[in-house]
Amino acid sequence: MTWSKHKDPELFWPLTFLPLEPDICLARIMTFGYNASVHRAGNVSTSILDFAKGLLFDLKYAKDEQMEDLNMGNVPLVFVVHSMGGLIVKEAYMQGQNDPEYESIIKAISAIAFLATPHRGTDLANILNRILQSAMVTNSKQYISDLAKNSFTLQKLNEQFRHIAPRLDIISLYETRPTSIGLKNTRVMILEKDSSVLGYPGETSKALDADHHGVCKYDSPRDPNYIAVRNVLKSIVSKIISSTAHKRPPTTRRESHDLKSLLAITELPGVDYSFFRDQWFQGTSDWILQDTQYLEWLNDPDQSPRLLWINGGAAAGKSVLSSFIINDLVEKGASCQYFFIRFGHQKKRSLSLILRSIAYQLAQSWPEFSHKLVDLKDEGIEFETANSRTIWECIFRLILFEMKERQHDPVYWVIDGLDEADDPRTIIRTLSSITSSSIQIRILLAGRNSSEMETAFQKVPKTLNLRSISIEGRQGDMRCFIRGELTMSGSADFKESVIERLVKGAQNNFLVRLASLSTHLIKQY
Repeated sequence: MTWSKHKDPELFWPLTFLPLEPDICLARIMTFGYNASVHRAGNVSTSILDFAKGLLFDLKYAKDEQMEDLNMGNVPLVFVVHSMGGLIVKEAYMQGQNDPEYESIIKAISAIAFLATPHRGTDLANILNRILQSAMVTNSKQYISDLAKNSFTLQKLNEQFRHIAPRLDIISLYETRPTSIGLKNTRVMILEKDSSVLGYPGETSKALDADHHGVCKYDSPRDPNYIAVRNVLKSIVSKIISSTAHKRPPTTRRESHDLKSLLAITELPGVDYSFFRDQWFQGTSDWILQDTQYLEWLNDPDQSPRLLWINGGAAAGKSVLSSFIINDLVEKGASCQYFFIRFGHQKKRSLSLILRSIAYQLAQSWPEFSHKLVDLKDEGIEFETANSRTIWECIFRLILFEMKERQHDPVYWVIDGLDEADDPRTIIRTLSSITSSSIQIRILLAGRNSSEMETAFQKVPKTLNLRSISIEGRQGDMRCFIRGELTMSGSADFKESVIERLVKGAQNNFLVRLASLSTHLIKQY
């Protein structure tokens, strides 16, 4: 019934709609159910982890009607999940990472399409608890506590999942209508967008015109919401078919582990990326996609390397803009590696870690490069303590720059916080030698401007086609942010006048608190 509109079996779309779709009809389509009803009998301590283990078990021992094994780990797996089902699949994916019993199944998972999944929880979990208590149930079920807004279970799951999510195609579809909860026609928004969207690089997200129950139930194959889901699945299946036709030996999990140890990678930059991406406000940063300097850096058919310098004052939004650019590049299917330099974290200020992290990220998507890096184990180089010059020579100049197998598409590196590095001039000087590379490399550096930076960039070779973009004086993002955050009564003209005063008072600094500006403005009026 989860997938059937009006509880009509004829509208059970995984069975009645999908098998009629080209390409998708080649797939085996199966469902996994679990007892999540608060009204049914069951162990009150049942948790998301318990459901996840059940899913893994059923996948491993799945059989068809003739009791033949389905061999689930032999072909790509795509999950379409609704609500708590998304959390269960994430937990199952995490649990199977280190269990040899499920290794083939975990490797087979290619994509997850999340439909209204409470990644960061929902306030409705507390409402459900109160309903249970009023019904004389002495203990609410464990998974209801797991669903609470920013519960420990969800925070831990998200923190673990973000490190391995880049291996998957992730699509997040979210509700936009309030849902009836059966209390005197009361309707509430069960999940806001910020809980349903992960904010990961390359994640595709889309709003559906439906409430929490309706995002996975459709009237017909012509239902716009169904068409959106179908198109996502068709894209995923087409990508799988295309990739298996020209499949290269992938980077194995063992090899990836060896490489992570060899390069002394303890934390991927996805943590910093997600932090800044979560601060992005819809409608901001879009201007960069029309900037001529950026488009020249991005799309110029000339195969020569390019360097783009984005600069601005403190708290002007450079890091959020960098996260926006990273997301856009990955969504376009570009090979993008990135790093966020952080002054408050000593290791994240060194060129050594920047280079090792970029090398590791590149190896995850380029098996030939990964194989060559693993061969460096025999050289006995301690990369964790090696200086940046050694790393640059051994990994980049002698391996990456000499590779011939790479396709003609460019590789993009985005490095944010240049001014916070231990030695910005050395970073600029080192990266400037990409001119000797046989593959196209395009680098974007972001940070505060200074006389030291200007002097360093003046020494960049002309063959790098250096371009610069200043975000100083661009008030569009600040205006958009304030307009979206400010809630007050009054005429449209009055609101616009308030917005303009706030924009002027912020002085292009996103760290200025909106409440403080509003208080100042009220005193002025």
